[in-house]
Order: sequence, then C-alpha cells, then structure tokens
Amino acid sequence: MKVGITGASGMLGSELVTHLSKLYMVFATSRRKGLEGKNVKWDCFDLTNATLLNQWLESFQPDVIIHCAAIVDVDWCEENADSADSLHVEATEEIANYANSSGARLIYISTDSVFDGRKSIPYSESDTTNPLNVYARTKLVGESLVRSIDKSTVLRTNIIGWNTLGKESFFEWLLKGLSNGRPLNLFYDVCFSPITVTDLALIIVSVIEGRIYGLYNCSSSDSISKYDFGKKVAEIFQLPDLTINKISVNVVSFKAERPRNMALDSGKLSKELKHDAPSIVDVITRLKRQYDAHFENF
Repeated sequence: MKVGITGASGMLGSELVTHLSKLYMVFATSRRKGLEGKNVKWDCFDLTNATLLNQWLESFQPDVIIHCAAIVDVDWCEENADSADSLHVEATEEIANYANSSGARLIYISTDSVFDGRKSIPYSESDTTNPLNVYARTKLVGESLVRSIDKSTVLRTNIIGWNTLGKESFFEWLLKGLSNGRPLNLFYDVCFSPITVTDLALIIVSVIEGRIYGLYNCSSSDSISKYDFGKKVAEIFQLPDLTINKISVNVVSFKAERPRNMALDSGKLSKELKHDAPSIVDVITRLKRQYDAHFENF
C-alpha cells in the first residue's frame, strides 16, 4: 500500500511517518524535509501550488492520503485569511478531487475549534458547528470538501506532544516553564480534550486497517481546563506548580476569537474501534513515559 502524507514534517506528520513506514510505502511532503528512513520518499514543495500538488499525487498514485497540513497559528490566520483559505480550502479541494477521481482513501485532520464553545458539555459529531475565527472556518470548509467523497474520514482533534522538528508545542512550552520555574498563565475558563500525537497516529493506523469512514471526534475520554491541565502535568511529572497563574481568557487580547469549550465526546470512535479513549491522566502519563525514555536532557 502507498500512503501520502501532507504536512509530514509537523508534529503529527512526523509521528505518522515513523509508524506508517514500518507498514507501508510512505510518500511524504512538506515545505521542508522531515524524518527520513526506509520506505520513506520525500518531495518538498508549496502545497498551495495546484500544479505541483497534482504532479506529486499523480507521480505515485496513493492508495491512502492523510492530509495533515495546516496553519495552526490561529492569530496569524486571522490576519492572513487568503493564505489560510489557500491551504485549508483550495489545496484540500485539489486533494479531494484527486481522491474522488482515483478512488484513493482520504483522511483529513480537522480541529475541535469548529464549534463556538457555548455548549456546557462536550461536543458530539452531530452538534451544530459555528466557527469563531478564520482558522476554524477554513478548516470546516475543508471538512465539507472531504466529506463529499465516499472513501473519506474526518478526525476532529486537539493533539499534544513533542514537536522536535519545528516550533515548540504547547506541551513543551508548559513543561519547560514548570521545569524552569517560569511564570505560566493558564486559562481556567477554556477547556479541551487533548490526545497525544502518538495515540492519534496509532488511531489513524487503525482507521486505515479497519477501513473506517465518516466524521469522528478523536480525543481523550474526558475534558479539563488549561489551568487544571497544567496542575495535573506538574503533579504527574513531580514538578512544583507555584508559578502557574490562574487567569481568564478574557484578559488576553487575541486577534482571533477562541471558543471556551473545546471538549469533545469521543464515544462514537471508541465504539467503532472497540477501544476506550485515553483519559486525561492516561494522556499525561504517556507523555511522562516518553519523557523518561527519550528526553532526559529536555
């Protein structure tokens, strides 16, 4: 089987290259080269160049395409709406059109930000979407393009983990701050259901092998505020939490409006996979094991 991965040098893309290259031939693309190895072929180009994108797809004719590429800087997207639209909508449309005409399977990585966050309980796949910013709006349009084809899977998620090849991730920022005693401002009124990038990559493998199609939330089994998440990380990593400051999202002047409740109900996917989603404690514990095994000099 031939698997194409966009955004392959990013946090999720790198993890997918690692796992999928053990099973299949992987064709990876990003603006810059990431992890290399056996069964991995790289092509670096701008995904918004439709000609180069279609040449890449036609060159190896994938059986499965995993579309991870995204601009995750929400405030940047707000000020650069055309660029967000080019990647999240136009490039996604090109990929969806290719998958539809070729019969390739398409897996699209979406976001928990497609909702407005005004609901008091976790969101299910059937809840009405109402994106508050350009990033979420363009990702939602991308979802609709992907869902219009038969062999497609959309995974709404919020990943945390190690981003060793690129910009420091939220979790790395949090852990370094705790380790160094640096003041950390964390929101008590923003809640989410994060999953580790490793867990998401393994779930994607199961989605491929199980031929699972449709729209799914892919998250932890429960939810937590950003503030309580920081406290729990400090507890499990056995670090002092005295530098964590409890603040409201209202005191920060973001360029893009954010939803307060990003909690997801992952029951539909758990039932499909016949496997319970990890709890928040499970998520942080997995990160602690990874840290102990690989990041002694973090």
